[in-house]
Amino acid sequence: MNKKRRFFLIYFLIAFFVFLTTFVLIAGYKRSSTIVQPTYQNINLTDEEKIAEYSNPDAVITASELNNILNDPNLIILDARAANNKDYVQNCQGGHIPGASVLLRSHYTDTARWFRVAPAKQIQKYLSEMGIDNHSRIVIYGNDSCLQGRVYWMFKLHGCDNQIQILDGGIDKWQEEGYQLSSERTSHRPSKFAFNPDKADQGYTTDLKEMGEISSSNSPDNIIVDVRPNNEYLNGHIPSSVNVSVDELMNEDKTFKPLDELVSIFTAKGITPDKNVYVYCTTGSLSSLAWYVLHELMGYPSVINYDGGLKEWSSRERLLEKGERSY
Repeated sequence: MNKKRRFFLIYFLIAFFVFLTTFVLIAGYKRSSTIVQPTYQNINLTDEEKIAEYSNPDAVITASELNNILNDPNLIILDARAANNKDYVQNCQGGHIPGASVLLRSHYTDTARWFRVAPAKQIQKYLSEMGIDNHSRIVIYGNDSCLQGRVYWMFKLHGCDNQIQILDGGIDKWQEEGYQLSSERTSHRPSKFAFNPDKADQGYTTDLKEMGEISSSNSPDNIIVDVRPNNEYLNGHIPSSVNVSVDELMNEDKTFKPLDELVSIFTAKGITPDKNVYVYCTTGSLSSLAWYVLHELMGYPSVINYDGGLKEWSSRERLLEKGERSY
């Protein structure tokens, strides 16, 4: 082979190698871009866009929207953070959202019935004394206790004509957005509030007897969900229940996760809309918020809150399982 032909051959091989390398790099870049992109698809969602995707977007309100309606004469804000007066004094003295009235768990709880929600007549009398009527727009906020979910569930259980919303992110998000707190005591003139029995739905709750039957039946139509932290679940839970902690449903700023993330979390544990979903915790607070997420935000048609919770179950010496359940 003469020098001229050898030169062209070497040139051709080098050019081909450069072309092949470039092609592989470009293809790899496109392929990696295609894979990574969906991971970021929800990062740019605004609060309003996230809420609009929920099954019942009117059940949620943002801090900015609440700030815009603070002067609405029909607005009633309920501070649901505390279980009782002692709890409020110890943990809620930093102030409250301006205009908020304190609703303690002890105000709507029947302590003689394993801390279940009290009867409608007892609660509506107290709500009337707080200045709530059937035209009030009610916004509830809480904190890690998740009592905001319990108050919301209580209104739905007994039947209510009012617009009721939970503040997304609670008081922490309110402060994070730069809105001020108040230390002034809020008072309203007593009014007249009544639950609407035609809208009451006792199907939103269940009792010890039914929970025992569901637990032992292993029916594919039902699923029991323990919404306590995983370490508590591992130490003892109602037999056949799966675990999805309420903390998994929240972002770091305590706002609710987007709909597609919530769907992924629940379906991974076999919790699908075609099943009767029974939720429980220790005394009904965490499970009420889980009920709210599943029923109101995700649109699951059959969600039942075991109000007596593990406190009643254990006190009646019912069997507990320990450890993780395989899926």
